[in-house]
Order: sequence, then structure tokens, then C-alpha cells
Amino acid sequence: MDKCTVIQFQYDNFPPLGALYLAYGLEKEGIGFETRIFPAYKYGYDLNKLYSFLADSGDILAIGCYSDFLPYLIVALKKLKKRFPEKVIILGGAGPTEVAEEIISAFHFINFIIKGCGVYLLPKLIKRIQSGNGKLDDIHGLVYRHNNALVSNYYKGFYLNIPDLPAYHRIENIRLYDYFAIFTSFGCPYSCTFCSFRLVSPRKLIYRDLDEVIKEIKFIASIKKHKKFYLHIYDEAFVVNKKRVIEFCNLLRLEMLNMSWDCYGRINDMDEELLEVMSKSGCRKIYYGIESGSNETLREIKKGFTIEEAVEVLLLSKKYIKTTIASFIFLFPFEKPLDFYYTKMAYLYLQAKGINVQLHPLNPVKNSEIYLKYKKDLFQSKEVPSSYWPTFDLMPKTCVKLIKTYPEIFYYYYCYNFEHLHKILNSADSLFTPKYTKNSKRKAKNEAVRGSVGMG
Repeated sequence: MDKCTVIQFQYDNFPPLGALYLAYGLEKEGIGFETRIFPAYKYGYDLNKLYSFLADSGDILAIGCYSDFLPYLIVALKKLKKRFPEKVIILGGAGPTEVAEEIISAFHFINFIIKGCGVYLLPKLIKRIQSGNGKLDDIHGLVYRHNNALVSNYYKGFYLNIPDLPAYHRIENIRLYDYFAIFTSFGCPYSCTFCSFRLVSPRKLIYRDLDEVIKEIKFIASIKKHKKFYLHIYDEAFVVNKKRVIEFCNLLRLEMLNMSWDCYGRINDMDEELLEVMSKSGCRKIYYGIESGSNETLREIKKGFTIEEAVEVLLLSKKYIKTTIASFIFLFPFEKPLDFYYTKMAYLYLQAKGINVQLHPLNPVKNSEIYLKYKKDLFQSKEVPSSYWPTFDLMPKTCVKLIKTYPEIFYYYYCYNFEHLHKILNSADSLFTPKYTKNSKRKAKNEAVRGSVGMG
């Protein structure tokens, strides 16, 4: 049992960073493996293509994914394990991490799940499997079965161990990519009640040395042979440390790299000086999670700013950054029609001012504050749109059955039922692009895919 395959799902035009981090860890330990990327941007949620893609994998199969892809993956893996019972299946990434114990308990054809970052844990597990060494209790975050009993090893949280350089050489035709992603830090100091990131990651930010970050960006520039490329900074809290961001921007200008870049912003961490410096160093897009136009809702979800402050920063950002994005969420289980009215007005006002505005239904997030408080109200509905998955009548029946049978695993496909749900849905209908409306099922089927950084 020597052949290993690492699989990640690719939904956009970035090289799959998660798989490249894992490849770095495996190479460092001298483990032979292949890296395979499933082009979800091309195939979407096609079960037959997914099964065919998995069928000729190695004896040890390590797969990373997000929550939305789990039902499709599990259906395909059940068929795969029936045909190839000798295969060892290892899951990881944000989706399996949240429900690791539930998955291992429910689906015995899944052998292992690694919670959190697998860069250094996956090689350790594969070596044990290949050597026949049965000792597994020292692999942190590993969930598995032993003598038909569930075992869940100590898990310290989703700490991302960022390698020196991702294994870019594992991707064929890497020079054809124009978009690349990078982490300069990891962690999230915020307290948003709809998100679990603060529960599974360190509250204190873990910073990479900026010289190492610039070294990685220069390496990407060498891959592109100094042709223009675009860089996406993955950090959830990139702008928290103003002094560090300015230093980063100055280093970019000093190196005179032929690139543009984007990042996530935060309303109460931005000012004109920072925006101007970012713009001069090549920042061309910034994404803000505004979430609501209602100050009452913003207080409830602990965003830490008002809608008036948000509008002021968004308009200031637009002055310096070409593409300024404001993302709103609706269908909070405590939301009232008046709250959504304020969101709708903010949406339309910002849109008129040239801001790129988005509206997303709230997806339940396991162990978030809202989920823990309102999980008893979760239900399935064909009426509620989603930014990430097609309507239930477009899904394979085997996946729908799985979702209904195991709501504690596939919570992502549920929504919160509350008093004003239908009234707010009707009010929101005019703001959605065609792929999210009930009259555009064909477009939804063709376009419903989402991004992922996979295991680790």
C-alpha cells in the first residue's frame, strides 16, 4: 500500500493552495504521492464525473473539501469503497473538521479525518499506515475507529502551519495561471456570532515574517517570468495591524513587482492613509463584510461598527480602490422586516454610488453562536436561495436523501425558520441575480460552484 493520492476541489482560477501546502509536507517527509485537482469550475456537482475522477486514485486517498461538497463526496466515496474496499480514505479541511466525529460514526467506509491543518499531520498518518504501525493516539486532531469504538484525539484548534513555499511544481502548466493566493497571517480577533472561525482558530493573530512573504511573492513572479499577475491575500484580518500593512505595501513598491492584489478589509480598521498606501502599492480590490444595514442587527452579530460608519469607509475606499465590495447577509433568525428594509436601502444606495454590492442568505455554521442558539429552528426549504449550492430539486436524489437523514452532518444545507422568513424573502427577490431565483434553474445547475482551500 504505497501509492498515495491527494485530491482537492478547484472552483476558481487560483492554484489550489491547500493541496500545495499538503504536497510540501509530504515531500519533506519523503513520501511518494500524486496531486490531483478536480475541476469543479468545469464539472460542478456531477456525481458521475466525480466518481470517475476518484476511481483510479491510489491506495491511500486524502481529500480536502468544504461543507457544501460533503454530500456529493460521501455518495461518491461510498460507491468507490464498495468497489475498492482496500482503499484507505482520509478526509480533511474545513467541512469534515466541523463534523468529524459524526462522519466517522455514520460512514464506516471513511477511515480517518484529520481536523485542522494537515500539512504535518497527514505525512505522519500515512507513514503509520504504510508501516503497519498501529499507534495513532499521538496524532493530534485525528478521528477514527478502533475496535468499533469512536476515537477522537486531542485537538488544539485550526492552526495553519504555513510552509516556506507551496509546492507549485506539482501543478502542470503553473505559468498559465494569472491569479495566485497567499497567506501573510492566520487567526481572527473578531467575535462575529454567525461565524465559527473564531472558535476553531487562534484569537491572537499569527504573523508570517514579511521577508518570507515577499520571498514567496517574488517566487510567483519568477514563475510568471515577470509577466503581470494578480495576488489574492487570504488573511481574514489582514488590515488589523496598520503598521504591518504599510510595511508590506512599502516592500511591494521597493521590489517593483508587476502585480495587482486584493484583500479583505474591516470597517473599523481602515483610514485614508492606509487606503492611499495600499492603492499606490497595487491594491485594486477590497472586500468588506458589512452584513446588515440595520444597526440593531449589527449589534446582535457583534460587528463592532454602525452602518453609518460602514458607508463612510466604503465611499472612502472607492476613492482609492478600483473595486470596492460590500457584502450583506440576510435571513438571520432574529431579523425583522424593518431590519431587512434598512439592508435593502443600504444595498441600493451603495450600488448607486458605484460600490459592488452582494447579498447572501445566511448559511448555518456549526458551533457559531447563532447556530448553537437557534439550531432547533433549522429546516429544509426549496424557497430559500443560496450563494453556494443549487436548489434541492437540481441535486441528485441520493444526496438529498443523505442530507435529510443526517441533518447534524449536512447542516449547511438547512436554513433557520423564523416568523418573518417569507416576508423578507419576498422583499429580497428583486435584489438577486438570475442564478439565485426559482425561475432560473438551468443557470443555477450550470453555475452553482464555490471556492475552497481544501485540507490544511
